[in-house]
Amino acid sequence: MELEIDFPAFWAWHDHSAASRRAHGAAYATYVGCWRKHARVVKGQRSIARFEDAKIESTRSFCSRCGAPLLYERKRSPHMVNIPRALFSGRTGREPRYHVAIEELQDWTYTGNRLVPLKGYPGIVWERPKSRRRPRDVDHVEFLGRRVPTARAYRPVKASACPRFDPNTVVSSPPGHADRIR
Repeated sequence: MELEIDFPAFWAWHDHSAASRRAHGAAYATYVGCWRKHARVVKGQRSIARFEDAKIESTRSFCSRCGAPLLYERKRSPHMVNIPRALFSGRTGREPRYHVAIEELQDWTYTGNRLVPLKGYPGIVWERPKSRRRPRDVDHVEFLGRRVPTARAYRPVKASACPRFDPNTVVSSPPGHADRIR
């Protein structure tokens, strides 16, 4: 799969919306936007599959062979196409200086706090947690002079890739019958 845009791109931004977080499996997605007439699928047109979200009136295209997100198109901007910045190995002519849906920024997102090397793990850095005093509770026991969480302290956490799954909104192109990018 190979995409190409004319240099420079129109703009670039970080998208913190839930839809982009789920599509990319990341804290946020960084996109490069350009005019549709300045973007081309150079190779792999038949590998493009599409997901249409009727609720937010958008279409996301992805590679049916490897699953990589390719294009993000919105009905309200029919002449623009948005491409994940990570797909470009070189410069695009625009730096991502804008943040969309910043009100949806997650509390677990890295926001530039100081990082320090993790002792014993070369190449790994970490963000030290803020110190907070915890009252002793029944979720911890003392074992060999150390506080250790009990099994009760661990609770299941649910993850969802498709919280609003509706089989009628999925439009997928079978191999060899790719939709044209309009």
